[in-house]
Amino acid sequence: MAYFFPAGAKEKVPMKQFGLQKLNKIKSKKEFQGVYEKGHSVIDALAVFYVLPCENETLKIGFAVGKKVGNAVVRNHVKRMMREVFRHHKDEMVLGTRLIWVARKKLVQADYKTYERVFLRLAKRAALLR
Repeated sequence: MAYFFPAGAKEKVPMKQFGLQKLNKIKSKKEFQGVYEKGHSVIDALAVFYVLPCENETLKIGFAVGKKVGNAVVRNHVKRMMREVFRHHKDEMVLGTRLIWVARKKLVQADYKTYERVFLRLAKRAALLR
């Protein structure tokens, strides 16, 4: 198992703690449709959040990148960047929520800081930050 020492920590922390686990992912079409239909949206020029509060104590996220954004290589790159931003900020978010992050075409040219800025702005507007 891999470990690392966060800044200011006196003991090592397992790397798995910062991963994106299966229980935090929305995978099925049925779950996606439920969030789209019953949840509310928060819109930005670069991305859209669909948010659905739920009764359980987990935070689940799904990532959607349409074919208009680009070919498979581009879409996978965008999803990797989105997952990385979420992975870094999931501890700051409210539990008991299902969230779908939909990328728009303008997000393709963005760097990591822009992804992070968009995510935090939408999360704040959706009242998902603690």
